Amino acid sequence: MSACAVATCPNYHRKTKGKGVIYHVFPVCPSRSKIWISKCKRQDHINVKYARICSDPFRPRDYMDTKVRKKNEQVAEIQQLMKCLELNTLPIVSVSHISYA
Repeated sequence: MSACAVATCPNYHRKTKGKGVIYHVFPVCPSRSKIWISKCKRQDHINVKYARICSDPFRPRDYMDTKVRKKNEQVAEIQQLMKCLELNTLPIVSVSHISYA
């Protein structure tokens, strides 16, 4: 599925499945998206429509907890906490990545 777009990040979905790693889509705003692309430090082109950045380059304070209502087969409606990035959050690429091997 998704691999992290950050050049130095070895994370991809299959490797990190069940480890709490989140893969974030690029911002829709073109100016913010350009900043995210520059933070990835890649030599090749990034297609922001499909590219993702994993949660490793973000700090815990970059997230806000959002309650989401979900329908479930057993329960008519449940509330689930979903981690969402704050609006103007930027990835910090200089952090060392965690090994999920």
